[in-house]
Amino acid sequence: MEIENREDGMVAGLLPLANASQQPYVSELLSFTLDRLHKEPELLRVDAERIRRQMQEVAVGNYRAFIAAADALCSIREEVSAVDHYLESLITEVPKLTSGCTEFIDAAQQILEKRKLNRMLLANHSTLLDLLEIPQLMDTYVFKLL
Repeated sequence: MEIENREDGMVAGLLPLANASQQPYVSELLSFTLDRLHKEPELLRVDAERIRRQMQEVAVGNYRAFIAAADALCSIREEVSAVDHYLESLITEVPKLTSGCTEFIDAAQQILEKRKLNRMLLANHSTLLDLLEIPQLMDTYVFKLL
């Protein structure tokens, strides 16, 4: 038995059309009798015809599904095309958004610096007011002395 399998593999390896997917069938062919080999083309034709009829029955029985799938494929292609267009638009607008964000950050930093100065001014308001009143108080003092 092992010798037969080895011989089958060697003969199948010598056949030019025997690739890995065809190896089981070639091995099966090698085990057929001469009468069975003569009947094989007719059996293959009958099987092919049966399979073709089955495929046709499936296609007829499920034609709505095929039509729905074709419609879905068309709409998906259109939607993918639209998404592609929107993505291209988005890609062209991203640099503008980036520069706008950079400008916003710069403006916000300037506003924060001014706010910091205003808070410092508010915190020292009474001291600053006292300092600004000193010249007037000195004038009043000098005027009263004279």
